[in-house]
Amino acid sequence: MNRISKVYVKMQDKTIGQNCVYNSACGTRPGGSAGAPHRPMSTSPSDSRKRPGNVTDRIVEQIRAAIHNGQFAPGQRLIEADLMESFSATRGPLREALRRLGMEGTVDLVPNRGAIVKTFSRRELIDLFRIRESIEGLAARLAAEEVAGKGLRDAFMQAYEAIDVQGSDPAAVFREENSAFHDLVLRFAGNAQLTLLMKRLQLPVLRVQIRVMLDERYRNESRNEHRAVLEAIIGHDPDAAEAAMRAHLRNAAHRIFEQPSTALG
Repeated sequence: MNRISKVYVKMQDKTIGQNCVYNSACGTRPGGSAGAPHRPMSTSPSDSRKRPGNVTDRIVEQIRAAIHNGQFAPGQRLIEADLMESFSATRGPLREALRRLGMEGTVDLVPNRGAIVKTFSRRELIDLFRIRESIEGLAARLAAEEVAGKGLRDAFMQAYEAIDVQGSDPAAVFREENSAFHDLVLRFAGNAQLTLLMKRLQLPVLRVQIRVMLDERYRNESRNEHRAVLEAIIGHDPDAAEAAMRAHLRNAAHRIFEQPSTALG
């Protein structure tokens, strides 16, 4: 068994727990209640008053994470008082966070009702998958070029091997592994604007993937597709990397849209 295979077998044996390693949006504990995301320990109320911009950024990321994890459901109203208590934040930074989320289309800001988690139609989700296929295909191509051009093969493999998610829920493990892998490809693509664009596109797509992640066959097929992308990137083959990523996302869309419309949110 080669090195890549060993790493992948190791990842397949992992289960999820409290550690979320892939990005700053991981402040919400998987499996928490829908109304109260896990309160981050890194920012105290006094820190919040000193750095209002940082508080707003944190709230934005934590609300995104709560939506991603299914704690906030499509169509759910976000109550300001509950969010203020959960995040130890004042009304000003919270409202600014909700305004940002409204501008990016994550929530709808409704007069006299406040912020409501956006509900996407089946047609909108299909369109988002098509856009994501093009953008992440490009990211995989750029990552392969960067790894080859700057001698980053070992750095990429070390970052890949560092993905270490533990716990007892196989679907939750895969959700974090999947996000970590796609974030890794974006990071090594070396294009900040591409990363910003993908962060806005990923959330509704990741949200509808939660249900299919319960299917072991889906998880295994996706991991095999990740491996094809990985091998193309460290093999310095941009064409193969882009093709593998596009195929992976097309297959993911096919699996998801086999579900009835009522299963999508």
